[in-house]
Amino acid sequence: MKRYLYFMIMLMFLSFFSCNEDDIKVFDGQAQLYFDKFYMNALQPGTEGADSTVMSFFFYPDDTKTIEAEVVVNYSGLPLTADIPFGLKVISEGTTANEDEYDLDDQYVFHAKPLLEGQLDIQDTIKIRLNLSERLKKMEKGVRLFVELVPGEGIGLGQYERRRAVIISSYVAERPDWWKENGEVELTLLGKFSNTKYKLFVEHADPGMTMDEKMIEERPDLAIGLVLKFKEWLIANPGQKDEYGNDITVVI
Repeated sequence: MKRYLYFMIMLMFLSFFSCNEDDIKVFDGQAQLYFDKFYMNALQPGTEGADSTVMSFFFYPDDTKTIEAEVVVNYSGLPLTADIPFGLKVISEGTTANEDEYDLDDQYVFHAKPLLEGQLDIQDTIKIRLNLSERLKKMEKGVRLFVELVPGEGIGLGQYERRRAVIISSYVAERPDWWKENGEVELTLLGKFSNTKYKLFVEHADPGMTMDEKMIEERPDLAIGLVLKFKEWLIANPGQKDEYGNDITVVI
């Protein structure tokens, strides 16, 4: 019986110690900064895939010259008592954006915030300005900005695969999955895809961008209603042309 009690006490002690260690391990050791997204696939045994921040002037009014890409930065170390200044530097290898197509601040700030109960991630968001250029309007795939964190004194860099970030700036939008070539939407609703048609459809019929595959499959009446609304706008505003000079029309 004594052996059993001793075993149970030791088990409870080890369990308690293990839980406490898991709770504080994010907030101990050297202070480090790293991006939330992986700029390259995680090294073994990681499974996370590379990801980019994609921004398009397509979703903004036509006279928009500058947009801001929001990029999440993570912190690990002891709880913060003061803001942390840091910088960004451009990695020329892999960057296709010209210098006039982006603006980096001389200094960014990771803000100290009170920790919430049970919080395991300490994050802040910075904004990187992207500028519209004449050449960007003609580039189907846009341009790429590749940046790396530059920590201040006493701050290190975290996980290698998250020390850099990729920001894509473009003027067009990718064809949405629900508007497949030779698919139902193309053949029976909106007709052939073009960036201009898609932008006008979003602006004048579906500003909430509610059209998706689920709507088309489960509520085709709503999808048809959006297309009819767009058709009414086209009738009221004749002569609309796409980027190829073709008349913008719908099927129904």
